[in-house]
Amino acid sequence: MKRLDIDLFIFDEGGVMIRDFYVLPEMARRLGLEQGTLGDMIRPDMGDYSRGRIDGAEFWRRFAQRTGIRPGADYFASLFHPSPIPESFALVRELAARHRIVCGTNTIDSHHGYNDSHGFYEGFHKVYASHLLGEAKPDPEFWLTILEEEGVLPERCFFVDDMRANIDAAAALGMETWLFSDPAALRTHLESRGAFAPSLADPSL
Repeated sequence: MKRLDIDLFIFDEGGVMIRDFYVLPEMARRLGLEQGTLGDMIRPDMGDYSRGRIDGAEFWRRFAQRTGIRPGADYFASLFHPSPIPESFALVRELAARHRIVCGTNTIDSHHGYNDSHGFYEGFHKVYASHLLGEAKPDPEFWLTILEEEGVLPERCFFVDDMRANIDAAAALGMETWLFSDPAALRTHLESRGAFAPSLADPSL
């Protein structure tokens, strides 16, 4: 069994820890638009929104100015009702007893607040949210900022995400990566690497 020489685990949130978080289909239906059309409409400002450069009010102001459409609500907030993936939370709790594990997520203010208030960051030692970090995946600065804060080299980091673009960008920095499909597969892989060995327990974490 190969020893898992990792000082830091970074787990994505949406698609890894929670499901049913994607609001675009219902948002498009309520606005009477095709999903692809709405995606094109929101794309110009999503980068600034997810990096915390603008808030929800400014996002929708820009959206209305650009498209002429004025939604009657902040659909990003009102339609966001994800559910947890229990097996992923169990995995995080077990890892947290032995390793430093943080959440690294692209998000916006309302989604971050919802996740926090509903316990969807449970088990992580720290959360790095893009709108607070000022950087977003797949930009290298997202991970480099986290690694600098944590004092960890890329090659000593294990990153889990459900999006190939993010996995490829992290791997290019030298991190070990895992493209998430389900928690059972990830657990099997980590068990094969000795991630849950009792000798690795660190009560100071």
